[in-house]
Amino acid sequence: MEMLLANERRAPRHAVTVECQVVREDDFTMLGARGVDLSTCGMLLLSDAPAEVGDDVLISLRIPGREQWIDARGKIARIAGEDDTAEGSRGVGISFEIAPGGHRFALEEALCAYPTVESSREPRVDYAGTVDMISLL
Repeated sequence: MEMLLANERRAPRHAVTVECQVVREDDFTMLGARGVDLSTCGMLLLSDAPAEVGDDVLISLRIPGREQWIDARGKIARIAGEDDTAEGSRGVGISFEIAPGGHRFALEEALCAYPTVESSREPRVDYAGTVDMISLL
């Protein structure tokens, strides 16, 4: 019997490089200006600046292929090593929320033009789902 694997992404990531500005909220330290693997819920920020999982960040990013910029608040979800990014620099996984409406729709629409990317991380085991599956046997 195999254990269930959890899909952790809330939205598909798209292979696109995006111009952005991400600063840590508590001290306004600039963390980076180039994001990759963008979705409507997060991105991988290329950054060598010191950062910690859980840091709150302010994000301003340019919608790919457009002149329009959008702002969001986010949180650092993970620190990725150089091997996890195609560019060979450290990455910072950022989770953010863009309110439903015009900006979110514009971002979703723009991202449709770019291919989706698979996660480079191994999926986590969904232990609760596995226990539920076993209990049904």
